Amino acid sequence: MAARFFANVASRSVFLATPLLLAVACAQISVRPIARNADNHLPPPARILVYNFAISETEVIEYDGIMRQQPTNRDPIERRREIGRIAGEALAANLTNKLRHLGFTVERASSGAVADENDLVIDGRFVIVDQGNPLRRLIFGFGAGAATLQTRVQVIAAGQRRKLLEFATQAHSGTMPGAVTTAPIAAMVPFGLSVGLTAGSAVATRLGSQPSDVTQMAAASADEAACYLSEFFAKLGWIKADQVMKARMAY
Repeated sequence: MAARFFANVASRSVFLATPLLLAVACAQISVRPIARNADNHLPPPARILVYNFAISETEVIEYDGIMRQQPTNRDPIERRREIGRIAGEALAANLTNKLRHLGFTVERASSGAVADENDLVIDGRFVIVDQGNPLRRLIFGFGAGAATLQTRVQVIAAGQRRKLLEFATQAHSGTMPGAVTTAPIAAMVPFGLSVGLTAGSAVATRLGSQPSDVTQMAAASADEAACYLSEFFAKLGWIKADQVMKARMAY
């Protein structure tokens, strides 16, 4: 009965608060510095290698609520691995493109690839990939059911085998109000068992695509990492000041 109540709330509220619900999907991303060991006399790298970030299925938390589409793959471990693969691909591809726009020669690298003497290596791992609960996010907002993606990133001078920089990124879904706090009281009252989830098909479609949320958060994390790296590269004299993109910091 509770599940049907929430479904009815979602189906009616989507028409009453559409602009707000679009805002709820916005992720909030920040960077937290951990260590910096570089001097200001390092020459720019011949190329930057972006490795695929490590991730284990144990670090993936899959949404398993009432609004999830029936998965085609019945193996939960394989599904979590696929979510991790999607996140890793989105992050590495976006970070590679962003760094190329700064004027560097940047290549994707597999885990077995060997870096040359003058290469700069960017490697890392996913700390957690949590799809959260999109239904709670939609209805209640204010961080309820938030999706979260956290990474640890290392920048290594290949020739010196020295870690130059380490930082963390964190992305989570927005904390705007949900539908319950913005809809009239009437919209929160069950109005018949026949409506079910059919009238809320737009909501069900949005909530049934959780991997896209992971992709967006991973890509946004890459954007923020590129911003922080641009500040680091500017301090080393590798790029001009007008190329710097300001990162959102969390201390």
